Amino acid sequence: MHPRRLPRTALPAAAALLCALLASCSSGSASAGASRTGAAQATTVSPGPAVAPSVTSSPKTLPPSRLCAVLDRSAARRVLTAPKQAPRLAPGNGTALDSCSYASGDGSALLTLNPSGRSYDAEVAASHRLVRDPASAGMRDVKVTEVTGLGQGAFRETVQVLQPLQNVAYVVWRAGSRTWVLTLAETAGATDADRLVSLGRQITPRLPH
Repeated sequence: MHPRRLPRTALPAAAALLCALLASCSSGSASAGASRTGAAQATTVSPGPAVAPSVTSSPKTLPPSRLCAVLDRSAARRVLTAPKQAPRLAPGNGTALDSCSYASGDGSALLTLNPSGRSYDAEVAASHRLVRDPASAGMRDVKVTEVTGLGQGAFRETVQVLQPLQNVAYVVWRAGSRTWVLTLAETAGATDADRLVSLGRQITPRLPH
């Protein structure tokens, strides 16, 4: 497994909870599935039948992150169609990542903002390792490109995750003393990282220092 990724594990209860918030549950469901170690909380978006939420199986949720004041619905609309804020799930153990996520109205895409636990230089190095060996992380078609005009340094990364099949784009940038990550996971079509770059430029002035 690539050191930058944690295992992608399906969370049916999360899919059920998110589906309850979406307008078109019959067309698909989104489930929190993976996290980028010290970087983006990559979220697996898995199409499939809706699962009715139950009291016994529903996961515990946390209050919305303060980052949702930065990545608000109007900002998410630049990338997603009919975005709806996704619940922040409490981890089984450990500390919850500070992140804010929105799902598209049809449940086929998920957008996430979170700070990285790694330095920007470490993120760049991890991307280069992934380009050399994408199969170790269950990915292919990894492309990394430097981005100008965003923070003190930035790059975008696009990958195809093989299991479950999805296209994921990351934009990683340094703003002040912190490194930030925007992630867009989609089940249909190629992911356009340019949209994330534009969104990153918009929200950077509002990010906490």
